[in-house]
Amino acid sequence: MTDWIGPCARETDPAYSPEQVELGRKHVARDDLLTGEKQRTRLEIGDLLLEVAPMDNGKPSHGSHELIRAFAADIGITVEMAREYRYVSAGCDSALRQVLAESDVTVSYSVVREAALGYSLPKEIREAENAVAKADHERRRQDRWEILLRMLQEPGRRRVTAQEFRAAIGARPIPDSTSVMTADKIVEQLDRPDVRSAVMASVMEPAFLVEAFAADPMVELKIRDSLAQVTQATGGRESASVPEETDDRLVLQFRRRVNLLYGLVEMHPEQIINIADEAMLNDLEKACEGVVHWAQRLHSARSCGQAGVR
Repeated sequence: MTDWIGPCARETDPAYSPEQVELGRKHVARDDLLTGEKQRTRLEIGDLLLEVAPMDNGKPSHGSHELIRAFAADIGITVEMAREYRYVSAGCDSALRQVLAESDVTVSYSVVREAALGYSLPKEIREAENAVAKADHERRRQDRWEILLRMLQEPGRRRVTAQEFRAAIGARPIPDSTSVMTADKIVEQLDRPDVRSAVMASVMEPAFLVEAFAADPMVELKIRDSLAQVTQATGGRESASVPEETDDRLVLQFRRRVNLLYGLVEMHPEQIINIADEAMLNDLEKACEGVVHWAQRLHSARSCGQAGVR
């Protein structure tokens, strides 16, 4: 039977602070923004949930279920996500996190979840783990972490994929649905905004563009024409700046670079700090110094001439 909680109970004796809620919302927003940092931000969300609803000897404390449900709603995640993040954080101690942070090998949150929980292990194995003594349960989890740590030491290893790690620990593979989908079915997925956004981000990666342009020189112009049409239809900045029906490749290329510069300077400095490493920040600062000098020269040249004279 669920205990009824009076409507003023949380007001008179709050179970968690407004500061914790604000921090949780920041972590969730960061997780949505920076896909490359999901491992760290989700562990931070889990740590915060452990503060709000501590574990009691490895198990949920009394009354923690309703507390987690309320806190999850306040910071904008589902209760299932909250419970998962909490258990994963509890199963990934500071020493392991330090190793992951210092490694040059990319490890996704999915891999960390597998190591901490045995998430994809066959049901009978997980039920057997839950039935054994705590010491045996911890040993099996430690075995999974040892497998991951050995993979991090493999020569030439750049990343550990979830599929590779699942195979290494004997977990069931997660089927790749795209392998059995027709091309038409895959294209239909572009109707989903999240899929369309992810595809556009992938297509605009420099490595992808270089490969595509090398394969067919006409691809570049086709892509630029399509982007120009999209921005004109959506009222973007390019629609007001790119001449209509122009086939001037140089103008299109230059306009794209101007927009890239716009996009860069419109990024919030804290967002750049979150993304860039120290070497990239140094390069960016040097580039900014060069842009200032270049802008002065551009202003001087412009004052002596006339823009747009071809």
